Amino acid sequence: MSKYRKPGTGTPKPEDPLTREDAFVARTVEVTHWAQRNRSLVTLGAVVAALGAAALMYYRDYRETLTATAAAQLEELQQRREMGDLEGVQADLELYLERFSGTPFADEARVALAQISADQGNYDAAAEVLEPIAGDVDDPLGAQAAVLLAAVSEDAGRATLAEDLYERLADRAELDFQVRDALAQGARLREARGDLEGALELYDRLLAEMDEVDPERGLIEMRRAEVAAQVR
Repeated sequence: MSKYRKPGTGTPKPEDPLTREDAFVARTVEVTHWAQRNRSLVTLGAVVAALGAAALMYYRDYRETLTATAAAQLEELQQRREMGDLEGVQADLELYLERFSGTPFADEARVALAQISADQGNYDAAAEVLEPIAGDVDDPLGAQAAVLLAAVSEDAGRATLAEDLYERLADRAELDFQVRDALAQGARLREARGDLEGALELYDRLLAEMDEVDPERGLIEMRRAEVAAQVR
């Protein structure tokens, strides 16, 4: 055995339990004396902690109440919309977004407001409302907003933007029907601008997504054949 040992590698000397107990008692007495000398600070700390806990509880209750109110008011607005009160609902949805921004129902209200604006032919207003959420196509509601924004963009003459949105949806949307619809719309836009090979690519992807017994499969196969004939 080597007679040399690195510093600190020797066998540690056992610590006396009484020594540890004495140190704990001494520390406790020290803390107690400090608290007695600084009683005002201790009291202030307790008050601050209590106020913080109360504020946290208040904020939690406030958020729960706000969310419940947002849900109830959005349901009422949707009922009024179904009854045909479009102008009144449009104005109230704008106020709704100001009041309930940040709640889980605000994005749903955005889509509803954009649909009303698009139906009125106000495509710029619809796009402005949709843009904050249309980028998140991984979320089903974000994907719904992107689909509507693509349609609005095409109607406004911005076909390139619409095609880009459909491509993003085809690559990232979570729901199968959203992917299939995006592929079909993207193929249609590529065909319209003369990119027939690009349209064929999307039709092939669409057919790969469809079941053999899908009732719409025959229509897509026919459309693909027509485009393929033009390429030849």
